[in-house]
Amino acid sequence: MASGPTIPISGGTNMQAVIAGDIISPADFNNARTNIDDMLSAPTNVNDTHGLNQGGVSVGVATSGITIEALGSAGAFTELQNDIQALNAFYNATTNVHIQTDIVAGDTIEDSEWNGMMYDTKARWDNEEKQYNFSTKTYPTSRTWTLAGDGAWSGLLESTVTFTWSSTADMNAFFNGGGAVGMEAALINYTPGSGDDQTESWYDKLDALGDVFMAKTDSFAGAGTTTGNGQVDMTTSYQNLVAYNGGTSPYLDDWANVAAQVNNTTTPTSVTVRMRLNDGEDGHAPSDTPVSADTRFQGVLFTPDANGSGFTFATPTVSQTNITETT
Repeated sequence: MASGPTIPISGGTNMQAVIAGDIISPADFNNARTNIDDMLSAPTNVNDTHGLNQGGVSVGVATSGITIEALGSAGAFTELQNDIQALNAFYNATTNVHIQTDIVAGDTIEDSEWNGMMYDTKARWDNEEKQYNFSTKTYPTSRTWTLAGDGAWSGLLESTVTFTWSSTADMNAFFNGGGAVGMEAALINYTPGSGDDQTESWYDKLDALGDVFMAKTDSFAGAGTTTGNGQVDMTTSYQNLVAYNGGTSPYLDDWANVAAQVNNTTTPTSVTVRMRLNDGEDGHAPSDTPVSADTRFQGVLFTPDANGSGFTFATPTVSQTNITETT
């Protein structure tokens, strides 16, 4: 049985390192297998940041009395090794040098190889949330408030984008894997410096704001004040992601706001992101210069990148409401 130092796994199953001469027991193997299985299985809830919903570990439980071998139907070191290699690939992490080459039938499992497996498992457990910047960004939906069709706008302009998965497990794993969702707005078909000061102010404001989006435990924007609300913070009422108040003087009453909500806090399957642009009166009551340019709202989707791991993630369907104006 392993007699080295304990390898603590907060919220998981503690493991044991080995020293030369130890015999790896089924219990030692199963402790490591349990942690890797938790990372490759469906998340148990929204706050479970480990599960990636990849079907679980590829090797069976080692039963009492068996010898841990390189290959086999249960208790096979190399199959567990392949799982941790895939996890390392997905998280852009370097696999421990001692387990970069698969152990094959006839090899003796060295203490350095077993411990390499244990410490890589701990590293993946402790650094489980993949960041959005390893994901692929797309803009799946778009609607435009056109100057020719709807006219110049003032007051409140609003649209929502809803991202829907087929199951709670798919949604939670998507965010665990580095996925993110949000919205972006911009003045398009507009040349900077060619319009009135009000329109120019909004062009600069939206250009600075950029993509506003929510990841698993945080929110991001190019400007304004972000709240840090992530998927784990969502409720069935809108939670702010960013507030961007003020504008270029004298347009100090203008603001942009992006918020999000889920359809269910216990078993969520969708996130709705709402963007609001408010063209305030700026001290010009009862009237104010309208925004005279085509104004586009679009969804932002960051899809987890498998990075050669072989992992797959369910992508959501995406729908967007028409843009509305409230004066």
